Amino acid sequence: MRPQSIIRFEQAYLASVAVWAVNSALGWRAQISAVDSSFARMPEMIPAMQGLLIGLTLFVLFVSLLLWYFTARKASEVAKWIIVALFGLSAVGLPFTLAGFKQTGIVPAALNVMTFALNAVAVWMLFRPDAAAWFRASDGSVPPPPPVA
Repeated sequence: MRPQSIIRFEQAYLASVAVWAVNSALGWRAQISAVDSSFARMPEMIPAMQGLLIGLTLFVLFVSLLLWYFTARKASEVAKWIIVALFGLSAVGLPFTLAGFKQTGIVPAALNVMTFALNAVAVWMLFRPDAAAWFRASDGSVPPPPPVA
């Protein structure tokens, strides 16, 4: 049985992925317009770059869900630390997101902050005592902790 902290991690992490997906969907036209204007001098490249944008977005979604699965369902320490490292990178980028909200708008900036906050909660849950014991128990070296009532 998974500990309460892992269940809370899962809820916060999947909520952050959902908010990220909504933010991406809301800004999709702006992203496509940016691709179109960037390659205006090479119009033959526009379909390929739009395809690349679609592929990259789907890849990020796939990796996020893969990390969730291996962390929340398989107790993978590697996946856990990848999530922590990606959170650290997003912490470095957050001030730039906030500084550029006049260009992007308040709604995308607010959704980015919400995604960051949900990720912060998710990462915090990974280091609570019951989660740490659960990760240690997954390699068979420590007996699993008793279920939380």
